[in-house]
Amino acid sequence: MEEVDYIIVGCGLAGVSFREQLRAHNKSFVVFNDDSQQSSVVAAGLYNPVILKRFTGVWKAKEQLKMAKLFYAELETLLGVKLDYELPLYRKFASIEEQNEWFNASDKPTLEAYLYPKIVKNDNPFVNASFGFGKVLETGRVDTSALLKHYILYLKSIDSYQNESFDYSVLNIQDDVIMYKNIRSRVIVFAEGLAWSKIHILKIYH
Repeated sequence: MEEVDYIIVGCGLAGVSFREQLRAHNKSFVVFNDDSQQSSVVAAGLYNPVILKRFTGVWKAKEQLKMAKLFYAELETLLGVKLDYELPLYRKFASIEEQNEWFNASDKPTLEAYLYPKIVKNDNPFVNASFGFGKVLETGRVDTSALLKHYILYLKSIDSYQNESFDYSVLNIQDDVIMYKNIRSRVIVFAEGLAWSKIHILKIYH
């Protein structure tokens, strides 16, 4: 009989973040995943601190960027693979008014670090952008496909991964323990993406 702190069903981006918190707190776990949910694999992985429709800042953008950068840097070290690719994002202007709105927004203390204060001219003959572009800074892309591929390899290397569908019919919830096949735990986490829409946790309390 194997005993772990957590049983986790699903291996998408939300599950990765949750498991990294468990690792940081020295909690043991086993993951069940059958590759049926692909939304995390095909995710674009773009991050951007500005809402470009109205040139407003994302809620707590500075804090979120700092946390995300540290999180993915630690994952790169753990997995030995490049994940975070910094690259600028461009907002195409449709009018002089939008250009002026951009300049006004770039003067705001909460946005000045993210909005380049000059118009970027269009030099691509295949793009219709006569009013140019606004350049957003502190943006980039996380290679989600590489992240999940290498993270699963890591889980296998520490014997914490089961490549199989979770059989709900054999899940046995008792008064003080959760039993699944030959695994015993007090907490089970369902992180199956579209199957549940968010992380769900079932915990046995004394």
